[in-house]
Amino acid sequence: MSDMFTGFLSGIAAAFLNAAGYLFSAHFLKKYGSAWDLQVSAQINMLLLSLPLVWFFYPGPVVNLPEYIFYMTAWVAVFFIGQLSFFMALKYIEASRLSSLLGLKIIVLTVIFMITARLFPNIWKWLAIFIAAAAAVMINWQGNGKINFKGGIFLTCTLICYSFSDICETGLIACMVDSGYSPFRGALFTTSAAYIALGCTSLPALIKVKITRIQLAAALPYSLLWILSQVFLMVCFAKVAPVFGNVILASRGLFSVVLGGLLMLYTGSKLDADISPRQWLRRGIAAIMMILAIAIYSWAAQP
Repeated sequence: MSDMFTGFLSGIAAAFLNAAGYLFSAHFLKKYGSAWDLQVSAQINMLLLSLPLVWFFYPGPVVNLPEYIFYMTAWVAVFFIGQLSFFMALKYIEASRLSSLLGLKIIVLTVIFMITARLFPNIWKWLAIFIAAAAAVMINWQGNGKINFKGGIFLTCTLICYSFSDICETGLIACMVDSGYSPFRGALFTTSAAYIALGCTSLPALIKVKITRIQLAAALPYSLLWILSQVFLMVCFAKVAPVFGNVILASRGLFSVVLGGLLMLYTGSKLDADISPRQWLRRGIAAIMMILAIAIYSWAAQP
């Protein structure tokens, strides 16, 4: 199986798990109304879930340990801020719409790579990037498209922090692969180690935040799905690099729409706004655009 195909399948799996996790996080916020409680509950859960994984998949010494520690420290900082900003944005933007708007991260990430690594995509890759970003925005664009000012600020912060976290994740998985470990084992160990470190940053918050067992249980589905999505995302980045990985990841907007619709159809639970026939048509066009973006970038990436 080629690296590109493995990266594509891993990216699709990450997109699906991301979208499913967002619905559970929206359900938590709808029930408890606190982004901070969700932040702490999710990170405590991920800490507990990661402990057995890091023990089982511990690979031994990692080559270039100082670089690995640097990337891990930077990842914890930017991801902590980014995740809290995302949860705050959920209070102002519907879950499926926000999930789609995260597709704009492709453009932010590309600009960061151009500035820091001086990597300049060719015209076909740029075309795929803009098509994917446009589709991500289009798939849940409602009414006149206005976003609450506070929601826009939290969304912008989320996009920047998540872009830097992708760069850090790529550095972490590269350290593991360079040490001779498979991308999947490296992703499992790095994900579990990262969320243990991230979870430890939430422990002091338990002094001020009263998290109940019921809240921990409510945040568990999101926590589990998020960890699994990050494992597949790291494998994707190891195979096809972050920019193309985010082109693939833009499909989570489509998954979030489908899952949200199925949730409403079979359970009667509605986490998002009502959707008109015109919006469904727009989403169908956006889905075709996402497929086109992936195809163009795949073709442009061929040697």
